[in-house]
Amino acid sequence: MSRFLTLMVLALAVTATLAEAKAKRLHVTAQVVQQDPFDFAHPQLGNQLITSVVLRDEDNVEVGTGTGTCTVVSVQPLPTRLQCLLSAVFTEGQIIFGGVAPLPATGVVAQFGIMGGTDDFSKARGEATLTVLSPALQDAVFDLE
Repeated sequence: MSRFLTLMVLALAVTATLAEAKAKRLHVTAQVVQQDPFDFAHPQLGNQLITSVVLRDEDNVEVGTGTGTCTVVSVQPLPTRLQCLLSAVFTEGQIIFGGVAPLPATGVVAQFGIMGGTDDFSKARGEATLTVLSPALQDAVFDLE
């Protein structure tokens, strides 16, 4: 019985190590280059926020582009929320992610589920975290499983 238990613990340790080795983190800064006019002070149910960005690495080198469309799905008396579908396009393929988020404002953090992608990211799953740094910049972290 103790040998079986030892083998099980060893198998779990190896599995956890392999899973961790397969995980990948991408960290970029998204710079807004185009955005439709949007009334952040008075959002209305159904309004859309459409944005195009350039993605840059830590050395400020352009590594991709991104786009997103978010629709206002709740307003006062509920918290104002957006339903978003976004894509990040790299030379290795696209990462497609989305979910519900608060209105973007400096300091706001939004977490989205990664739903898949194309090419090298065709089986991508995980979480994307966007942090608004300013009206024109967002920090984006993709934790891929």
